[in-house]
Order: sequence, then structure tokens, then C-alpha cells
Amino acid sequence: MHMIKNMTRILTHMRNRILSLLTFIFLLTGSCSGPEGFKKPEDALDAAREFVRAVLDGDYKRAELYVLPEEDDMRLFLRYKDYMKNQPEKERLGLKSSSILVNKVEALSDSVSIINYSNSFSKKPMDIRVVKKDGEWWVDFSYTFSGDEEMKPLE
Repeated sequence: MHMIKNMTRILTHMRNRILSLLTFIFLLTGSCSGPEGFKKPEDALDAAREFVRAVLDGDYKRAELYVLPEEDDMRLFLRYKDYMKNQPEKERLGLKSSSILVNKVEALSDSVSIINYSNSFSKKPMDIRVVKKDGEWWVDFSYTFSGDEEMKPLE
């Protein structure tokens, strides 16, 4: 009887250690895949579409993951985020429920593309520049937006 209790205790201990190890592995692999909603872009159009969708949804944490990690781009993106968060709720909800309409994709080279798009809410055509840097596609936010106070798209 004593031997069965010891064996049960050993098996329970092993099961708990295995479950702990599996949980650790699950958490580790989950954190390596990137934040929730982040999808590494496969091409310029993919980067632009994922970025624009995140912005339209008001998910600026996800959108920021697609912005070229350079000082000017990040500074302008943070200003744009603040601007958009202060827009009327009606506009933000309209953008969130809108669809992306890709009008034109222009590959300037194998590492630079300009995507002209609009959304079904505002219907205003806009350009977004996407660049490939270190093998990854990024939104060149400083190309897309000026640094003026109203954060209007470049015409």
C-alpha cells in the first residue's frame, strides 16, 4: 500500500512538471509569433492593407507594428494617432465599419511601392508608400503624412 501511494505521488509530481513545461512552451511560442492581430507582411500590398485596416479599426498598437521604425515616421505616427483619437465618435465608427478600396498598386522598384487606396466611408483617394528594409515590408509614414498641425494627408 505504501508503495502505491509513493508511486501515485511520483506520477502526480511528474504530471504537474510536464503540465508546467507545456504551459511554458505554449506561452513562449505564443509570444514569439508577435502581438495579437499582427501578421508579418508578405509583400507591399499586404503591409499597406494590414496597416490601413488597423488604422481604420482604431487599433494603433497593431498599426504601429507596420510603421517604418525610424524617428520621423514614429513621431508623425504618434501625432496622427493623437489626432485620430480626438475625432468625433461618429467618424471613428464610420472608419471602423468601412472597407478598404485599393485603386492602384505601383511598384517603383523591388523594394518600394506606392499604393493608392480609399475607404468606403470617406471615399478620399490617398497614397501610402511601402518600403522593403532588411527583408521586411514597412509603411513609410513620413512619406504619407506631412508634419502640419492638422495631420492632413499629402495632396
